[in-house]
Amino acid sequence: MARSPKTVSIRHLHAAVKTALEAAKKKHPEFKIDPATPTGGLTTLPIYYRYPWICGLPVPWPEYDLQNLATFTNTFVTNLASNEHISALAVDGKFEPTLHVSPGDTAIGFTPGPVSFVE
Repeated sequence: MARSPKTVSIRHLHAAVKTALEAAKKKHPEFKIDPATPTGGLTTLPIYYRYPWICGLPVPWPEYDLQNLATFTNTFVTNLASNEHISALAVDGKFEPTLHVSPGDTAIGFTPGPVSFVE
């Protein structure tokens, strides 16, 4: 039997990331992460999606040490996992926190499963 393709709405993903980021910042007020960029009067987030490695947000680094960034990432991903609209992104139903760090390119998020995105 063929599996039906998983889909996630970009709007739901943006809303979930925004909510999870705000909740994580409340729990960890020392983080001043604000990746929002105004476009046409709306605020959007620059979602960082690199299947199969990471789905999340780009963040400034080395502004924060990696241990604190990992703690913040765990909180962020726990909040994301509570959103049923993006559950199809989880690998085998589980959101695994992930940090992506390379020269000039740092992101926090989770390891994504294979999905298609819709409006």
